[in-house]
Amino acid sequence: MAFPIPAHLPRRASPQDISSQILSKIDAATNRTLNAGLATSWVSELEETITSTKVRLYERIQGDLPEFQRQEAAVKSVQQRLQVLTTNVDTLNNSVSNPQTGIVPNLIRALTEHAELAQQATDACIEHEALSHLLACRKSLRSLEALVNGGQLSQAVGSCGEVEALLQATPAHLNETLIMVDVKRKFRAAQARNEEQLSDAYSRSVAISHPEASPSCQELRLHDSVIVRQTDVAIELPTLLASLSPQSLSGHLTTLRRDLTNQFIDTITKQHATASIMSEDSSHKFSLDPISLNEENHKSRLQNLSSFFSFLSGHLFLHLPASQAPPFTRSLCKPTTTSILNNILLPSLPSSFELLPPFLELAQEAVAFEDKVIVGLLGNDINDLPLKVWVDGVSGHYERQRRMKILNRSREIIVALADPSDTFLVEVDVVPLFTPSAVPVQDEDNSLAQDDAWGFDDDSDSKTDTVVDEAVEEKVSPVKDDAWGFDDDDVAAGADDTVDESGWGFDDDIPAEPEEELDVPEVTPEEPPTPPPPIINGDREPEPSEAWGWNENEDVPPTEESAWDDPWGDESAAPAPEFPIDTRPPSPPISSPKVATRLEKGANKGKKKPINGNSATPSPVFSSSLKPPQSSTVNASKLPVNGHQTNSPPTHQNRTPLSATKRPSMLNMRPPPKETYTASGRSRVIVRLVEDVLVEGKHLASSSIFSTPSSAQSSTPLGTTVLLTAPAVLDLHRALYPVKFSKALQSPEEGMRYANDCAFLAGEVERVKKGTTFLIDERLEECARCLRVLSESWFHDVIVREQKALDATLTTGAQGFTYTGDQDRYDECESAMTEVLKEVRRFASRLKGIVTKTKYYTAIGMVVETALARILSDIIALPDIPEVESHRLSELCHIFNAVEGLFVEDTAQPSFVVAYVPSWLKFSYLSELLEASMADITYLFEEGALVDFEVDELVRLVRALFADTQLRTNTIGKLMGGHPTPRE
Repeated sequence: MAFPIPAHLPRRASPQDISSQILSKIDAATNRTLNAGLATSWVSELEETITSTKVRLYERIQGDLPEFQRQEAAVKSVQQRLQVLTTNVDTLNNSVSNPQTGIVPNLIRALTEHAELAQQATDACIEHEALSHLLACRKSLRSLEALVNGGQLSQAVGSCGEVEALLQATPAHLNETLIMVDVKRKFRAAQARNEEQLSDAYSRSVAISHPEASPSCQELRLHDSVIVRQTDVAIELPTLLASLSPQSLSGHLTTLRRDLTNQFIDTITKQHATASIMSEDSSHKFSLDPISLNEENHKSRLQNLSSFFSFLSGHLFLHLPASQAPPFTRSLCKPTTTSILNNILLPSLPSSFELLPPFLELAQEAVAFEDKVIVGLLGNDINDLPLKVWVDGVSGHYERQRRMKILNRSREIIVALADPSDTFLVEVDVVPLFTPSAVPVQDEDNSLAQDDAWGFDDDSDSKTDTVVDEAVEEKVSPVKDDAWGFDDDDVAAGADDTVDESGWGFDDDIPAEPEEELDVPEVTPEEPPTPPPPIINGDREPEPSEAWGWNENEDVPPTEESAWDDPWGDESAAPAPEFPIDTRPPSPPISSPKVATRLEKGANKGKKKPINGNSATPSPVFSSSLKPPQSSTVNASKLPVNGHQTNSPPTHQNRTPLSATKRPSMLNMRPPPKETYTASGRSRVIVRLVEDVLVEGKHLASSSIFSTPSSAQSSTPLGTTVLLTAPAVLDLHRALYPVKFSKALQSPEEGMRYANDCAFLAGEVERVKKGTTFLIDERLEECARCLRVLSESWFHDVIVREQKALDATLTTGAQGFTYTGDQDRYDECESAMTEVLKEVRRFASRLKGIVTKTKYYTAIGMVVETALARILSDIIALPDIPEVESHRLSELCHIFNAVEGLFVEDTAQPSFVVAYVPSWLKFSYLSELLEASMADITYLFEEGALVDFEVDELVRLVRALFADTQLRTNTIGKLMGGHPTPRE
């Protein structure tokens, strides 16, 4: 059944034609509605429609009848013409395609017959051509075989060309035939046999051999003609060479060039030999017999080489084909010049200046050989003269060879395992930074003001107007005012920043040494009575003993200087001066020291130990990198000139007026104190090597041995390369030694010794560079600067490694000093502190005798400072410190007080630990503050004794140590107000 159309789909438009309408009606009829009447109505309707259609057609025709008639006539005419055309086409087709009488079948038959005749004619021609070509090939092949068998090798070469031309002209249809394959095979056999006989004749004409009687002897035989084997025919050498094929001749000449180069040219240039030339009829022989000579005679080698090429030119080069002779002779130029250069000139290049004249004569002989043989005989390009170019630059080659040998020697010195005992002491001066240019002689009757200005009435440590600081001669830097100020007065804001107080207190009573040594007789000063305190700008200088309370009830006598009883002691040192000298080295630069003053004796009441942990010491003033204290309200006239108290300050009762004493009329000048450090013998060897190089370079630069026009064209002055080798030796030492001995340099001794080596080398470079040119002086100055930087870097690297080790020990062992009330934790902290103390002592013992006193104390001070910084930061960071823990923390701090013994040279003198450990006083105060009462802390704070602590650090300590009471709150409030202003 039909698929019903959905109602929502659009319906097809109703048809307009009659038949479609009737069909639609028929389709719409059903069984019930379909009857005869309905069918009759459909037929009637259809007939009516047909009738109406006919009527419309008739009316249409009648409406335009002439046009209709015209179109009807046209259609009938077209039908007639179509019938005529169809008849003509059928007739033409029959005339062309009829099998019997048609044109096309007859033409095809004629063409077929013609093609058959043409093919027969072509076959006949091809057969004739093939037979003719085969006949010609047979004749030529027989002729070739006859020539080859008869020994006519040169004619056979021409016949080979004819046969090869015939074979190349073979028709295509014969190429793959059996007969042509056989002809080609026979031709190749004949040609190969001819080539073989030619090669055999060549090998007998040009022969290199070693006689059985003398295997080391080498012979080159050249025959003008040879007999072809198995024949009686002789072939000349020129004909033989011309008869060889280009490929074969090229291969033979390549082999000959290789043999000539390896067995004759190189042999002649490498060793001494006797050359001989013999000629017999058509045979010529060149013999080379090596001999041994005690003396080197390179000129004979050039003569032998010249004879060898003359022999080749007269008996071989003339017979070569014109196309092969120039390339072959030129191909011998490069190996010859290279062999002369590598085997004669370069090995003969002298290693000393004295051997240069004979070598230059040899070089000129080589240039003459190049001009005569290489250019004249071998035909090399006149612009390609490598030997002349090399000889023109022989000065540069000599200098570069000397540079290589010097650097190789220096490399051997650097990488060689040194003897640990191969060391020496380097003595350096500790000189004042500022020295007067002249010292006036004073009369005894000068005025009081002049006496006061000079101040020579002090019996031991009088203070001068100009403060001088003593520093190591090798490192001098700008200095600044005293930054610690252990007296009541501070430095005025306008004080001179270029002055530094004595860092060690060696010679407070001795004026600085002048730059130029004065011839001043030594005068022993009279024993003056005890002077009053020096007066500066009309103000009395405060006594350090009065501020600190050290000499309250006793007079401290002057102490005697003790010798340095360790490896720094020098038996050959200058005799001790008449004035007492403190041997402590200058203190190191410290970035931001703080003032720690006026620890009054009242703060010590009720204390079992000194409040500063036995550090009541005169502090040496720090060196150049210190900054002046940040104060703008201090009178500079009240500051002690030398920045620290004397070791034996005179009491108030023993002082006499300045005018009561007389100073000597002449000054007692003495050499400055010395310091020593240890350097390896390797560095001294390197210095001697550098000096020798500079002497050699200067001697070479001043000589005229290379003063030729060609040498003068060089852009680099003579001797510059050798002179520049001196800084290259130092650069090689800097680059190679730390890499080669990297493991050994991990130890403090080796690291410090290498730093000393660099410092020693830097000083020696400054010494030896005098008198050099600007370029060399600049390079040596750069090397010295790099060596100084390297010395300082290694010095600090050793210290940094030790600092990291101590910090790791405290970090892992003490663990922030927490819970020390527990016995196990206390034992762990105690073990860590003991281990750090032992490590510091070990480090000090390992450095002693290696570095100078200054660097020794600087290194120990920096290491101790790191440990103290860790201890201080950990303890101050504790949020709560019970009473038990405070006592135990204080005991742990007291363990580290033993470090102070490392900074004592004379047991009769106090230590100078504060000069090298900026946090020492702070650490000493901390150990006491942990057990101090609130009143003690308040008193110390008000007296300005706790200025080393930051306010927030004191607040944290108070909060951690004491319970939360009103007293603690008041104390914290007082602390938050800031440190009190120092009282004048």
